[in-house]
Amino acid sequence: MYSTRKLIKIVWPIVGLLMMAPPLMALPLTESEQAFVDELTSIRMCVDPDWLPYDGIDQQGRHIGIMSDFHRLWSKKIGIPVGLVVTHSWQQSLEFVQTARCDILSSAQDTPERQHYLTVTQPFIFYPFAIATQPGDQFVINLEQIKERKFVMVQGYAGVDMLRRAYPELQLLTVDSPREGLKLVETGQAYGYIDTVPTINYQMLRHGISHLKISGVLEQQYAMSVGIGRHIPELGKIYDKAIANTTELERQKILKNWLSVEFQSPINHTLFWQIIIAVLLLIGLLLYRFRVVHKHNQRLKHMNAELAHMSQNDQLTGIANRYLLHQRLHQEMNAKRVAHHSFSIMIMDVDNFKNINDEYGHDIGDKVIQEIATLLTAMIREQDLVGRWGGEEFLIICPQTSQHGTKQLAEQIRQQIQQHSFVVDTTMTVSIGVSEFLPGEDINDCIKRADEALYQAKNAGRNQTILAPLPAAN
Repeated sequence: MYSTRKLIKIVWPIVGLLMMAPPLMALPLTESEQAFVDELTSIRMCVDPDWLPYDGIDQQGRHIGIMSDFHRLWSKKIGIPVGLVVTHSWQQSLEFVQTARCDILSSAQDTPERQHYLTVTQPFIFYPFAIATQPGDQFVINLEQIKERKFVMVQGYAGVDMLRRAYPELQLLTVDSPREGLKLVETGQAYGYIDTVPTINYQMLRHGISHLKISGVLEQQYAMSVGIGRHIPELGKIYDKAIANTTELERQKILKNWLSVEFQSPINHTLFWQIIIAVLLLIGLLLYRFRVVHKHNQRLKHMNAELAHMSQNDQLTGIANRYLLHQRLHQEMNAKRVAHHSFSIMIMDVDNFKNINDEYGHDIGDKVIQEIATLLTAMIREQDLVGRWGGEEFLIICPQTSQHGTKQLAEQIRQQIQQHSFVVDTTMTVSIGVSEFLPGEDINDCIKRADEALYQAKNAGRNQTILAPLPAAN
């Protein structure tokens, strides 16, 4: 008779074949590590039940989210099934791993408060903290500027301890779920909810909280790792090897699968079909007479929409093109003359981009440009506009913002791009020039000053932000 452990060892690889998974390279385990794996029948995992798109537990008690796909991949690489231990909150998951009712946490941050019961693997995803506020609130560069305000985060998150250490005077409330935190901001009981950009966007769509905005990205960030209970330390090095064995293609496929998903509300199917049948009957009476005209009108409408999009958006990245940027610059210039609102711009250039095209080819170079455009779109405010200025250059317009505030945002963008894992096996950096539009100035002079500051940054060694000096008085 086979033991349970031997049966699992036989069945688990067969399940992988039936799922048509591509062949995985064996992990380079030592003899002792392999012996430890051979003795395991399964790995018990706790997760955050409500932190989509990273982690979640659905109504059927299944693990969902970005981390669920990563752990399915790592489970195949290690060769051991991972079993979900259902909890009702992140705080309960932390308690379960402390009492050895879980072996691992799907993702965890290394903090001093957890080190007596938890170790972590090497990080595999980095995401900066962002702040969601009411639409009319100011853009937040640093919490120091509004530390007297009241903020909210989910209880037990590592970010709570990180921010309290960085800002001891910060008023930081804790709640049980992202929805509860966003609702406090929506009802005015808190100034801002702090989490990552993907989580805030996903949770707002999921719960119909559409009128809040992301008004700042902080220096602090989540370095997401797998949490390993100290009662089973042998798993740490094994998971490190599984993470190191994860290719960039596998990583990007998982992230794109979840970060491009739109939340859909439930549909009343009975009412839906009643409406459809009524509409079809009406269309059936009118279709013969109007179908030719309708077809031509639809074709013309589609062509006009495509032409309008092509005239204002960059074909490669989908962000604003130079034409739309010029339109917006003149709008801001006229608004300043009427309302005396300041605005600033930054021009950004990817450092040594020619080397990327030469070494990896133009197709990979295009993907790098697309990734940078995606990062910039996620980091700017709702009222800002980012566009492709040409080649590997980008321009960002920051309304109602001084040059010093824009420089702080530029520095956050520069650091985030430097830390991001791109499709190429090299660190990408950017140089940035910043200028503020001055009264009586022509918009081209403002652009020229930002461009000159950019070249100063290039000549000074790249990977830095330079503020354009004010022109000398006549």
